[in-house]
Amino acid sequence: MHGFNAVLLMMDSFLIIPFRLPENPIAGFFLGSLSLCLVSSITGGYLGLAFSFLNKNHSRRLKNETVSMHNLSIKAIMAGDKASYTGCNKLANEAFGRYFFSQFGEGAAMLLPVVFAVAWMQSRFQDVSFPLPVYVPGLGQSVGFLFIFILIYILSRMVVRHVQHHLPFVEKLNRAIRSSDSTETMIGFPELPGKTIDAQPVHPFVPASARTNPT
Repeated sequence: MHGFNAVLLMMDSFLIIPFRLPENPIAGFFLGSLSLCLVSSITGGYLGLAFSFLNKNHSRRLKNETVSMHNLSIKAIMAGDKASYTGCNKLANEAFGRYFFSQFGEGAAMLLPVVFAVAWMQSRFQDVSFPLPVYVPGLGQSVGFLFIFILIYILSRMVVRHVQHHLPFVEKLNRAIRSSDSTETMIGFPELPGKTIDAQPVHPFVPASARTNPT
C-alpha cells in the first residue's frame, strides 16, 4: 500500500494540470476528468493488447484444443457414435471454459489505469459533490466524483474504440495477435433429423479478424 500511495504522489503534479487550466473550478473538474479518462482508456488499451500478445501462445493452444475436440465430436455424431460425441463435446467445452477465463487477464490489464485514476481522484476529490435538479432513487440529491468519472470514462472508451487503429503500434500488435489464431476451421453443427442430442455444442469463437482491441 505504501508503494501504491508513493506512485499516486509521484503522478499527482502531472495529473492535476488539466484540472487547473480553466479558471472556473467546475469546468476544470470536467476538463481534468475527461483528460484522465482518455489517458486511462488509451493506456488500458495498450495494456490489454500487451497481455494478449504475451498470452497468445497459451490462448492458441486452448483454441486449437477446443476446435479439435469440437470437430471430433461433430464427426462422431455424424457417424452415429453418441458416446464419442459426448466425450469429445465435454472436452471441447472444458477447453473453451479455460480459454474464456484466461481472457479475464486482458480485462484486468485494461482496467488497471482506471484503478489508479479512481484512487488518485479519491485523494483529491472525495468531498466534492454535484447537486442534482431532482431526487433520484439510489443516488439522492447529489452525486460524487466517482459517478461523474464513470460516465465520462464510458464516453471516452466509446471514442477511443473508434480511433484506436490510428494509434501507434496498435495495428502491429493486432496482427501479431491474429497470427496466433487456430489453423483448424470449426465445423458447423449438422442437421440431424430424428436424432436427439443431450450434450450441448461448444460455443463458437469470435473470429480474430472481427476483433476490436478493447480500451
